[in-house]
Amino acid sequence: MTLKSRIALALAALAFLPLTPVLAADYDPPIYVDQAPDYQPVEVGSGWYLRGDVGYAFSHPFDHEIGSAGGSANFTSDSSLFTGSVGMGFHLNDYLRVELNGGILPTNQFSDNNLITNGCAGTTNIVINSPGGDIIVPQAATKDCVASSYGTNKAYALMANGYVDLGTYVGITPYLGGGLGLSYNKYFKSIGERNCINVPSNSTGAGGFACNDPAGYKGLEDSEAKFNLAYSIGAGISYQVSKNVSVDLGYEYFSVPSAKYVAYDAGTFGIHKGINYQTVKLGLRYDLW
Repeated sequence: MTLKSRIALALAALAFLPLTPVLAADYDPPIYVDQAPDYQPVEVGSGWYLRGDVGYAFSHPFDHEIGSAGGSANFTSDSSLFTGSVGMGFHLNDYLRVELNGGILPTNQFSDNNLITNGCAGTTNIVINSPGGDIIVPQAATKDCVASSYGTNKAYALMANGYVDLGTYVGITPYLGGGLGLSYNKYFKSIGERNCINVPSNSTGAGGFACNDPAGYKGLEDSEAKFNLAYSIGAGISYQVSKNVSVDLGYEYFSVPSAKYVAYDAGTFGIHKGINYQTVKLGLRYDLW
């Protein structure tokens, strides 16, 4: 091979060297990068809600029998017919929801007070004059006093409730519901408690009155505190005033068939069994989403 031919081959090789990486790059496989998924916020508390209720038991569960003669003129009764509860619930779907509620039930206290002639026994002081000086001698005596008989009824409840929402019409949702739970009922009565009051003697030490045994005038007491099975049924309507807030107005029949309570029965304090309330309730719900 001549010198000229060798020079020509060398120049041709140098001319093709820059194309080598370019051709190699053309055959590299493409690189794909997966795009990160969009961030989806997680709803905390979705489906849960808080609620509170106040109610009024218009059925007056602790009505008392005064008697045809009008009973005692000193009979008094004070009832709180209001109820209150707080709780939380969960929407199972658009039509079903469940709740757990705890609260107070109506209470009642009453008494019958009568003046008992010579009802309290004790002693009074008599001053006896003697050559050696006056002698104070206690002497048996009685005095009029007030005898009181009274009773109280209290109750609390813890209920698991379920509701069926019947659809929403112009913002109003009618519903039906019911519940099952426990009621804590307590009654107390005291019969014939006498209010014996000591009276001081005069400046000479005479007179006055000292009760023999005030503790003996406590009267006959009886009480019971017990958990009982309770159930309720009801219906109402709710209205959504904002995205998270709803108000509802409803009726509830609440029954504790085995609960005992004390009542005034024309002069006696009888024990009855079975308490039923018919209540109008106003509630407020707050959804946690």
